[in-house]
Amino acid sequence: MKLHHTAYAFIPALALCLSTVSLPTASASFGTGIGVSFPASGRHSSEIVPSYAAFSFDQVVEELTVEEKHGRLIMELKVTNDGDVPYSVSHRDGQVYDFAILDKNGKTLYRWSDGMAFTQALTSSSVDAHKSEVYTAELDRKKYRELKEDAVLVTAWLVDTPYKLTTRMPTKVGSSTPVTLHGGIIIGNGPWYDD
Repeated sequence: MKLHHTAYAFIPALALCLSTVSLPTASASFGTGIGVSFPASGRHSSEIVPSYAAFSFDQVVEELTVEEKHGRLIMELKVTNDGDVPYSVSHRDGQVYDFAILDKNGKTLYRWSDGMAFTQALTSSSVDAHKSEVYTAELDRKKYRELKEDAVLVTAWLVDTPYKLTTRMPTKVGSSTPVTLHGGIIIGNGPWYDD
């Protein structure tokens, strides 16, 4: 019987002041979520370990989990509001969130919203106090197989916010790979991918 254990840790880091045109000035602390994988078996088997990253600002925590399941790639952005009032975001159109998969040079290999149509009306989204919202995207086996060799990073974000969460693609871990660390974030409004 083989046993593998995966532990995830959230490490708070710095405090900054962030401001954008669409959001009020906010005091924020942020950190990276680091996925740590410890194989507990001495066998020569391997396992695909999910990737994870997280950060917090004000009373909001955003978490990105990326995992391979049955040959498919599952991406999940979880937004948790630990505050006492709703966390609301105004959007330029009907799109609330997005995911992108990038290669080692930052070239976009896949973007969840490509080819989708969203209402062009101004909209908003919110997460109620002490609640979470989960946004997901999935690549089927065929599409995942096409880009798997070149894919390096996955990025997720709520549209019209300055916060972008980034982590590595899921990692294969075996008995010859005792520990794997992965995770990261991007904060800012600048371009981080090619268009």
